[in-house]
Amino acid sequence: MKHHHHCMFTLIFVIFFTGCGTASKPKLIKKEKIYGTDGEGLSIFHRIAERDGGLGLKFPGFIISIEKAYREKIRKKDYKKNSPDFESINNEHFQGNTSYQKSVSRILDDRKRTFISHLVEYRMDQYKGYIREDFFYNAYDKCFDTKTEDVYLKGLLKLDELRNRIFMNDSETPYTHIFLYCMGWNTDQQESVRNYNSLFSQIIKAHTEGAPFRPLFIGISWPSEWRSQFLGGFISAISYGAKADDADEVGLMWVNKILWNILAPLKRAKRIPLIVVGHSFGARVVTRAVFSNGLIDIPAGEKGLPAVSEAAEDIDLVVGLQGAFSIRRFIPEDGKEGSPYGDFARNRYAKKFVFTWSEHDFANPIAKFFTGASHIGGRYGHEVSLDHQDIFNHYTIEVKEDACNYDVTVREIQREMGGKIKDEEQLGWNESFRHPEKISIVDASALIKNKPYGKGGNAHSDIYTPGVAHFLWNCIHNIENIQSR
Repeated sequence: MKHHHHCMFTLIFVIFFTGCGTASKPKLIKKEKIYGTDGEGLSIFHRIAERDGGLGLKFPGFIISIEKAYREKIRKKDYKKNSPDFESINNEHFQGNTSYQKSVSRILDDRKRTFISHLVEYRMDQYKGYIREDFFYNAYDKCFDTKTEDVYLKGLLKLDELRNRIFMNDSETPYTHIFLYCMGWNTDQQESVRNYNSLFSQIIKAHTEGAPFRPLFIGISWPSEWRSQFLGGFISAISYGAKADDADEVGLMWVNKILWNILAPLKRAKRIPLIVVGHSFGARVVTRAVFSNGLIDIPAGEKGLPAVSEAAEDIDLVVGLQGAFSIRRFIPEDGKEGSPYGDFARNRYAKKFVFTWSEHDFANPIAKFFTGASHIGGRYGHEVSLDHQDIFNHYTIEVKEDACNYDVTVREIQREMGGKIKDEEQLGWNESFRHPEKISIVDASALIKNKPYGKGGNAHSDIYTPGVAHFLWNCIHNIENIQSR
């Protein structure tokens, strides 16, 4: 018996080490090693780049994939900290606001920097009748020459092709709406795409108007989490500050360019609604982009994107679903960040800002104990907003009891615990869309209340529902009705 066990052990030992000698490697490992994006914790942000066809949008649209790597690995020029080879900052944008200026400089002062690693269009193949995946840029492609190509600038310049494709598609069959979406913290690329399929499919289903609906959809994938087999879930807690800064950087740099250099000019040329939606840290990303027009210039040699849009109110609607950033960004001369959004009313960056919060969301309130920030998508942010009713109006969502009916009603709050609501400052829900100088804070506790499996924060991520789609359409119709008058 002992001899039998000895032989079995020897056989297993030989098989194991023979296998190690010819161990398989990840499909994209050569390029991953060059950029420093190898390993299970980083490859989760370029699953689509493997081009196996198993992950993509269920409807026509674009996925913009952003990753993060050490500066010297993604630029060909000599690496220097804070080198202008990466970007230059228009300091006039700060108008003497040193806290705001220092905040932006700190965000961009990182050994690692974000870059665009792949761009994908999903389009309907009219001959085969299915959604086709079309890569028009992939830094992981085996034909991408890392010896001659600068992956940082290459990704930037490929936004030109994104713009050309969008305008070409519009000329063939005109778009009716423009949607820019971004997801939040701890959302890898695979989950981002799944979430977009869920969120926007609900929007498509909820469209009940008789008019044609051909939306342009742009979804952002960004490096929103850390993973560690050794530290497990604890790694998420300690990543919060770094991922908050990454969300701001993605908004400052890349979503800024996409929004103001590509989508806003299309909106102005075609006079169609431009709607921006972010969840959690995704709301942090998109609002940074909204307020960063003209702030950042990325040197691009002889080529570059078209001129930045300068028209006021090019963005029709900004919706933050359980937004994870300080509400004090909107309050002039308040907060450690220098109130970067404090001039929203004067410069009219968008026609309307709407933010939801829910008493069932535990993620945003918990963040206050780690950062001290009163998030706009949480209970503490709501309490701060009540002290600034010259800036914020307050509303609540009501849901009909009929379980088969997903309609929602939004009404202004006339009374609040402690009598904080001032009737003279309130506006009716529909009327509020005529007032871009007031931000709408919406209590969505009746709608965002259930705990999704596999997600933390209780109801923080309960947004993938028909009810939320109906709420978004309610906002969109209000904007459209005002424009048609």
